Amino acid sequence: MYHRLLSFLKKFNILADEQNGFRDNKSTETACHTFIENIQQSLDNNLHVVGIFIDLTKAHDVINHDSLFYKIQSYGVRGILNSWFQYYLLQCKQYVSITQSDGNTVMLNRYSSSFRVNLHGVPQDSILGPLMFLLYINDLPWIFQGGNIVLYADDTNIIVVDKEEETLQHKITYVMQQSELWFCKNDLTVNIDKTCAISFTPTKRDTLVDLTLYLITMKSHSSELKFLGLFIMENLTWHVQIHSLCASLSKIYDMIKSLRNVTSTQMIWSIYFAYFQSRLRYGIMFWGGEGESVKIFRLQRKVIN
Repeated sequence: MYHRLLSFLKKFNILADEQNGFRDNKSTETACHTFIENIQQSLDNNLHVVGIFIDLTKAHDVINHDSLFYKIQSYGVRGILNSWFQYYLLQCKQYVSITQSDGNTVMLNRYSSSFRVNLHGVPQDSILGPLMFLLYINDLPWIFQGGNIVLYADDTNIIVVDKEEETLQHKITYVMQQSELWFCKNDLTVNIDKTCAISFTPTKRDTLVDLTLYLITMKSHSSELKFLGLFIMENLTWHVQIHSLCASLSKIYDMIKSLRNVTSTQMIWSIYFAYFQSRLRYGIMFWGGEGESVKIFRLQRKVIN
């Protein structure tokens, strides 16, 4: 069923181009590339840029089934197939199990609740669940006017640009109002504490970011934040990302160094590729050109030699 649904979505180009999650030839790196490229182009045109990062609380667990079935039907999945998806979700059940053990991890008793049908949400660890989630938020990019959106599953980033700061403020207010209405209508909850913004400006002036969500006003202007595993800074430099990565890779280097005399060379290389190189390669297209990145490549040579 997954392949049939995915083939149908590809054939009619239903999934939004802004969505980078759970799709062929797209990833967190393509989402970061789109985001950074949009910022760089705007700064080159001497525009003020504000990136708004919206965090959703347990987005996969609170999906309204009726809204999901309606959206699936609107995309062309009707009749028996739509009923199949309804039956599939209605068969998803859950229970709570608590295990009692002694101090030596020996299980003494296990207490379990009865099974209950899930009335909301889609199973994240299933094959169909992530694709159904993409369909649920697929119309989110359509509601934005005055801002560009970059999505990776439920990670939502909105880019607002303008030459004048006053006009930029009006655009931000309008975009946040649109977001609030859409999230309320679709029963999704914004995590106010983790929703923030970062201002990129062609000059050193600070653009005041005023975010209003659910009647709560936040001054959440940040000079740096972590987006899909990369530390983004307001001046688009990468020394924070390099410093964080260098600290992480140094620990892995110490682990590999301690294992060299107690395990085979083949195992060392497996550990290197699994833990060191995988982290090293992530986002290298962005930070690899920084002068400070030489620290990381020196560390890599120490691991290989």
